[in-house]
Parts: sequence; structure tokens; C-alpha cells
Amino acid sequence: MAMTFAPATGALSSSTSEWVIVQGGAVRLIRASEPNADGTYRGGIEFRLEDGWHTYWRYPGEAGIPTEASFVNSVNLASAELMFPAPEAYSDGFSTSLIYSDKVVLPLLIKRMDEKRPAIVNANLTFGICKDICVPGQAEVSLILPANATKDEAADKIVSAAFAEVPIAQGDMPSLFPKITVTGEGKDRVVKISAKVHAKDKSPSLFIEGPEGSYHGVPELTSVKKGRASWTLPFIGLPEDKSEIELRLTLVTNDGAFEETQVINVPQESTSD
Repeated sequence: MAMTFAPATGALSSSTSEWVIVQGGAVRLIRASEPNADGTYRGGIEFRLEDGWHTYWRYPGEAGIPTEASFVNSVNLASAELMFPAPEAYSDGFSTSLIYSDKVVLPLLIKRMDEKRPAIVNANLTFGICKDICVPGQAEVSLILPANATKDEAADKIVSAAFAEVPIAQGDMPSLFPKITVTGEGKDRVVKISAKVHAKDKSPSLFIEGPEGSYHGVPELTSVKKGRASWTLPFIGLPEDKSEIELRLTLVTNDGAFEETQVINVPQESTSD
């Protein structure tokens, strides 16, 4: 059964929506008080969670519900891009999920069609929230992007901090992953990944997303030695019928969080007559 929601009450600035109360926490929409030079606004979807509760990353891991947002019912909105800080791995003894706990702001880039007119941002959110049980949630939060806004230093601080947590895209920079290979066959097939890390970093984290429709597990750190970390990921849940697959990799080290996409070769399994 989906959760039911009720709006919180209290004075609000024009830079934030009403808090929507959920079991185990609350969620709202927030924006910076002034647009960027290109007319885009920086904003975010802010979750505040009670002790012991968590919600999920865009890929939930071995169990959970991905956090997603639709903006189709917005007015005068040209685009809305939701971004995600790196999650943390959480094991309940049976499976490992990729989560946020306590509080998190998911950064949001939003742009009006007509910059001379206000826009109404309507975000329809779907997510999971868990403690002893996990419940699917759905909520709508709305916010106006005015033609002219007043300064809101508190909102600006929250939004700036959220964008600072977004993993840095490697783009055309040298890859952080010198070697990614697929080895083995059948249920023993695995993806082996190595990454460059700081020499003093003893516990880097790696989060992997396969092609759309993949339901794979979470990579396991196997070694960290002389500035190189290694992980293995069971191939189960990744496409078996393709010679190449695209992986989205998020690496968290002492130097920060980084993201890049790699296309890897998948050896075709041998067949016998």
C-alpha cells in the first residue's frame, strides 16, 4: 500500500515548497533565489528522514525502490534535470541497498520556456522509505519560479551545498578505471574493475549502474594496494546477449566523488553441440 501524505503547516519563503510529511520523514522542493547567467535555476528535492529511516539512490541496489521525479504537469517549464549525490551501501543481512539516511538534497536544474513569465514546477515523486519495513511512496511538491525573485540566503546555501556533492563527471579527462574485464562463464561470470585512488585511501566506494532494465548486485571491494583498488561484480542481472554493455560508474574516494561511463566487451560464452 502506498503512503498517504499531508502538507506541513508553517511560514515558508517563496524559495521553498510546503514540507510534505511522510512516514519516517518529510520532503520538499527548494530553489536558489536567483537564476544562473543562462537563465537556468538551481534547485533541489530535499528529504529529511527520522533516525533509522532511509530512502534510495537512482539505482537501489539489490533491493529497494529507485527515487524518481516527473515534471510533466509543470507550467512554462522547458527542462528539469534531477541529479544525485553518491549514496552509501547498506546491508540488512540479506541484501545490500544503495541509500540515503538522515537528510539529502537531490540537486535539480530547471529552466523556463519563457524567461519573462513565471513558471510552476510540479514534481511528482516516487520513492521508497524504509526502517523495519519498506513502503512505496508517491508525493507531489510544487514551487513557483517567479519572473523576479527576492534574495533567500538560507535557500541559496542549501542548494549550493547540494550541487557541491554531485560527483564530478570525468568527461574527456583520463579514465579513473584502467582495467575493466568480464571473466568466467555461467553463474561464475563476474565483472572485475580496478580504479586509481589516493595512496592513503583504504576504503573507496564504487557504485555501478548497468543498461536500462538491469537488476545486478553491488560490487565488492577485494583489495586496495599502492593507489589501486579492485572490485568484483557478479554478472547476474546484466545483459547476457550483448557483446558490449555500457556501465555508469560512480567512484567515491578521499579526493571526492567522480562519475564516468565505460563501454566494456562481453566475451560470448562457448557453446557445445
